[in-house]
Amino acid sequence: MRAEPAPVVVCITNSPDERARIAGQFEGTGILVLAPDAGAAGTFLRRLAGAGPGVAVPAHLAASPPTVDDVVRVGALTLDVPRHEATWRGAGLPLTPYEFKVLSCLAGRPGQVWTYEQLHERAWGGTYFAGPAAVQSVIKRLRGKLRAAGASVTIRATRGIGFRLDGGPELALVRSAAQR
Repeated sequence: MRAEPAPVVVCITNSPDERARIAGQFEGTGILVLAPDAGAAGTFLRRLAGAGPGVAVPAHLAASPPTVDDVVRVGALTLDVPRHEATWRGAGLPLTPYEFKVLSCLAGRPGQVWTYEQLHERAWGGTYFAGPAAVQSVIKRLRGKLRAAGASVTIRATRGIGFRLDGGPELALVRSAAQR
């Protein structure tokens, strides 16, 4: 006799307090996935689907997460994702892979606060999150490189939560010409 797959309950909220509240109410009759965004939930569910039979994963969540636009522009900051190139007013920014991934997250949704966990998941891809130190280190280096380039975009901290990209009056997301 074939065992019924365990139900999967997916809750997406960027509030750690809300995730804790939901976890406290869960009765344990299936698999509870608490994620800060759909991309993180999809990553976990794809791993879960590879864990073996008997685990049902909703098709729309098991699919690949949305990809970042080929070219992301915030003011004079340009990130060419396929080429892994970042420029400020046309001058190259020498970024490490982690710096580029974190900046791509921040620039992909300028003004949105990204939690330490979200940035860690996107840049380090599912490795164990032991705390904010690795993200803080990357942010510190990114800030220095943006400052050295004379960039007007800045990375602002939301104390105890995470970071957001702020560009002042030139903060605007522009999709690549192919996306328009």
